[in-house]
Amino acid sequence: MTESLALRREHMFALEDTVRDVAGRIIDYKGPVQDIKHVRGHEESSIDALAYEWMIGALEKNFGRFPDKERFRGKYLFELHELQDLEERGEEKEEEAGKRKTKVLRIDELDGTTNIKRSKASVLGYSPVAAVSVALCEDESMDSITIGVVYDLHNRSVFSGMRVDDGYMAFCDRNLLDPKDFIEKRGDTSTRIMVVGYSNTERIKKGQIEQAIVDADPTKKDFRLYDGSRTSAIDIINILRNQYDAYIDPRGLWEGSGAMLYPYDVAGVIPIALGCGLEISDIHGNTLEGYTGNDPLTVIVARAGMRDKFVEVLKPVVSEM
Repeated sequence: MTESLALRREHMFALEDTVRDVAGRIIDYKGPVQDIKHVRGHEESSIDALAYEWMIGALEKNFGRFPDKERFRGKYLFELHELQDLEERGEEKEEEAGKRKTKVLRIDELDGTTNIKRSKASVLGYSPVAAVSVALCEDESMDSITIGVVYDLHNRSVFSGMRVDDGYMAFCDRNLLDPKDFIEKRGDTSTRIMVVGYSNTERIKKGQIEQAIVDADPTKKDFRLYDGSRTSAIDIINILRNQYDAYIDPRGLWEGSGAMLYPYDVAGVIPIALGCGLEISDIHGNTLEGYTGNDPLTVIVARAGMRDKFVEVLKPVVSEM
């Protein structure tokens, strides 16, 4: 392993420790939970504010263990907070900042906020279907992700992915995952597909997409449709867990109709999915490289050989939306 890959691996370990730290604080939290305001179709709650502070502290702690030249220096892109530039926070001299390319940490400190706040307000204790995720990127574009980490709160596992040459390697709890293990579904013959659209007003259009998928099933017995869990990263992880075979999220087609899919929702899980051999594109079949900043997006994630079929099946109905 070259020195650069060795350092990338150490950064991946630091991000694994970061999401683990934040998730531990969320799991242990016993205080009140209440909504504060709405931001881009999402309800920001009191636990969102706490998770934001916990994430800042965990990043500073876990990257603070590196020699100064190996620490993360760049920008934070959070779910509910404005972009933060670390140079503006006084952590790097101006002349030093000019010598390097600015990197980005794309952060979702609470993926599945509704699931988390509902679980915390419940009289029955349980582990919510939710995640903490971070992606380390070369810039603000979605094709520049070099590391992604996701903590699965429900199963208490850390998934991670790291770019290696022109591909990715994926891990679960630091055990290497073999892409050959995820090519085919196991355990039953049905193809189980998530079509996500909760909290949106465009229910009829979502139904049209679902109907197009059902109509494309030649046997009328294979395709089984489901909604998501309100946690996009975990929905995609659940393909790896063999619960589903594809994730289709068209919400970006209907801007302003409710809770949208944004880059921070899936950035952390993308290198993990790619490292396991899954195929990823937007709903038109294009790569995600054109998506930058925090603009809404669409996405298809599927087992090898399935994505292009869904793109073709959905092309007529999507073109009319």
